[in-house]
Amino acid sequence: MTLWLYAALFLGFLVQEGPISGSFLGKAPPELASEKGNWINSTDKLTFEGLKGKVVWIEFGYLKCSSCLEMKPTLARWHRQFADKGLVVIDIDYGFEDTFDDVKKHAVEKGAKYAILWDKEGKNSSAYDIQGFPIGYLIGVDGKVIWEGVPGRKVQEIEKRIEAELEKVEKK
Repeated sequence: MTLWLYAALFLGFLVQEGPISGSFLGKAPPELASEKGNWINSTDKLTFEGLKGKVVWIEFGYLKCSSCLEMKPTLARWHRQFADKGLVVIDIDYGFEDTFDDVKKHAVEKGAKYAILWDKEGKNSSAYDIQGFPIGYLIGVDGKVIWEGVPGRKVQEIEKRIEAELEKVEKK
């Protein structure tokens, strides 16, 4: 991608409020397309069907995206703070921009413990009609999207929604 395209994508998301292109609010999101070998920090190929009853945060990004990198400490904190209460964090890396080895190296260097899916051929980004990065989706215990958008300045709002939705997770 050229620099002007990155700038256009970034500026487009600065002004965006409300639903995003290809909105899934109130609906079940597309199932994740993946191969077992494309996961980091997960021994299993995660599916929304298998995660029903949990709260799921998925975020699309890539390593050369500064706004995406700024969110990674938040993803790590959410994983540490809420995983034992029922939150599953999945970071989906845009495979056309990064290699699997670079994504894995970054995860190891930063001590990331949450699940990372290397979207090798961009199948997930296409299914979600991702127009820019980062984009996040909060999926409730019922498997439907309850928040979507650019997470950067909305972290506190998202966190409140995570906490409220975690109250609905069945305690075992």
